[in-house]
Amino acid sequence: MPKFFFFSGLIIDGLAVLIALGFVVADVLKGRSGTNNPTMFLAIIAMAAIIFGAVYLKSIGKMSVANVLLWIPGFPLLAYGFFVLLFIILKPDMR
Repeated sequence: MPKFFFFSGLIIDGLAVLIALGFVVADVLKGRSGTNNPTMFLAIIAMAAIIFGAVYLKSIGKMSVANVLLWIPGFPLLAYGFFVLLFIILKPDMR
């Protein structure tokens, strides 16, 4: 069961990194490299460090610490994704 939590946290955090990287690449390709890109790069690097730290902790046998490390940013990201999905499904009339 701890492996399930580890890999689900890893997938959630990895998707967040890929989505953020996609936004940065899209801004660069459109020529709109604004003031938010350095902050976004810093967030990508921080999330990548969290992911690599968790993988390292798992490799040395500290699975519970690795799970906590992944789920600290993973739970808010999962909640945000759930609410975005609710907005897409329910299509509220924002007038």
